[in-house]
Amino acid sequence: MTPTFIGYFPKRTEKRPEWLTAAGVEEISSTSDCISKGPEDWIKHWRHNEMWVFDTAELAISIVPEKEVQEFEIYAYKMFPVTFSEGKQKPFNIPKLEVRPLTPSFEFLGFDIVVYNYNTFGCSPLSCNHMANHTKVNRYCLVDGREQAFLLAAQFEKGGCEPGPYHIVEVWRMKPLAKQETKSSSAE
Repeated sequence: MTPTFIGYFPKRTEKRPEWLTAAGVEEISSTSDCISKGPEDWIKHWRHNEMWVFDTAELAISIVPEKEVQEFEIYAYKMFPVTFSEGKQKPFNIPKLEVRPLTPSFEFLGFDIVVYNYNTFGCSPLSCNHMANHTKVNRYCLVDGREQAFLLAAQFEKGGCEPGPYHIVEVWRMKPLAKQETKSSSAE
């Protein structure tokens, strides 16, 4: 099963909160807006696509107030066309989108398990419900393995976390400019 690229979103990446004791977690890069948030009132711009993210990185950053741009990073998301609800994995129809493809300036961070309901992302149990304290996660508070993500989605849906339905999302982030420049310099 192949994930579908659904778009870009600007977020302020927060460091690990003290209450999250998961070993090795340094920052929260979840799809959720609960800890690492998007711009205030971003929805009022009505520039998002049908998956409530943006078709281009430029469009995503355009909704950030100019004086705050340096505080945000651009994330990109690929979603698997399945949902976990009512104890089952079911097909999920992702609409046809006109998203500009990812460039090499983005790096893969991991997989998130997240509530997607009413056309927007909700909570990520890994960070929001402290589930990272009970499972292996990386420095971004995401899981590294696809199989692990699917197992956790089914587990989270069964209870003990926010009500679903749950979805699995690949999380990507634009590399800092310094990293991009170093890579292109070494290629010369």
